[in-house]
Amino acid sequence: MLQREHRLTDKRDFQRVFHHGQSFANRYLVLYYMKTTNPAFRIGFSVSKKVGKAVTRNRVKRLLREAFRLEKERVTESYDFVVIARPSAAELDFHTIRQNVQHLLRNMDANKDGTAKKSTPPGKKGAPVRNGGEKTKGATSS
Repeated sequence: MLQREHRLTDKRDFQRVFHHGQSFANRYLVLYYMKTTNPAFRIGFSVSKKVGKAVTRNRVKRLLREAFRLEKERVTESYDFVVIARPSAAELDFHTIRQNVQHLLRNMDANKDGTAKKSTPPGKKGAPVRNGGEKTKGATSS
């Protein structure tokens, strides 16, 4: 279980991370993060009713908490995190949730170094999108 010092609970803290932080997402999770001056990282979870009923939402939050607890050595600097679970996260097992958390933390680390590149999230087949996902109508290469 994450200790109290690692919990983000205040609505103002959530809003600050949303408005001033950066984000990464994959098919199941969205991670907002912001560098802070706190001695330790803090994390908050947002799981909407679209994910499922209370039992399902609490299960997703428990799995996310445990995944971040196991990955806390990876976070060497102090950050505030907000994790939003998408409705498709309700069907995942712990192993897949942990893979997705690792994927988001890797992207965060890569962006911190300035070497960010698109990567395929765990569980998704195919090559990453190279042109930012934009489709060009009627464009021909010359």
